[in-house]
Amino acid sequence: MLRFDKKNRADGVGKTHWQRGFTLIEVVVSLALLAVMSMMAYQALVLVLETNQRSRDALAEQSRLQRVWRVIGRDLWHLRNRQFYDGLGRIEPAYETDKSEFGVRFSRAGAPMLASNPSGLNRIYYQLDDDGQLVRTSWAITDSPRYQEGNRRIMLGNVDEVVFEHLTGDGNYSVDWPPIKGSAMTTLPRMIRVTITLEDGQQTSRLFPGVDVD
Repeated sequence: MLRFDKKNRADGVGKTHWQRGFTLIEVVVSLALLAVMSMMAYQALVLVLETNQRSRDALAEQSRLQRVWRVIGRDLWHLRNRQFYDGLGRIEPAYETDKSEFGVRFSRAGAPMLASNPSGLNRIYYQLDDDGQLVRTSWAITDSPRYQEGNRRIMLGNVDEVVFEHLTGDGNYSVDWPPIKGSAMTTLPRMIRVTITLEDGQQTSRLFPGVDVD
């Protein structure tokens, strides 16, 4: 025979109340899972940000290279057969390279015709400095490097090598100009091939028409 007292009737017949919370182990496991998931999400975010930064850096590098090629192209397209008096008692050819290290000097037209330079001709000098920077220096054709520092501009950094190759009259390319075998002082290259190699191994090249003067 079953018996129910007043307390049982007040609480409900056959009904038992349970109040249960999280145990310490469950809390620790949940926190550990949350930490792992947070770390994975953070690493994924870092990876996305690094990839995005590399993409931006690559685009910026390509943009800088394109600007450099535009400047070199304008310079070479405006080549002029004009010798240069360097102020040191020497007459430089219209176009010449350094034999000991990279460097090329030439005369170009197209500059503003000012009172200080009525001809609009400039002397251009490309060189690779000790810091791996491609540097362009220009003088008005009436100025002398001995007395004028010129307009110096850093074109590109992190450069490993720059090569100017020149098509000679016999159909071969030479890094020296005038060619070692001999050429007239006033002769300009028929074609000029420029190759830029960056420190990361990236290499680009362009071919420019010269001014054929026989």
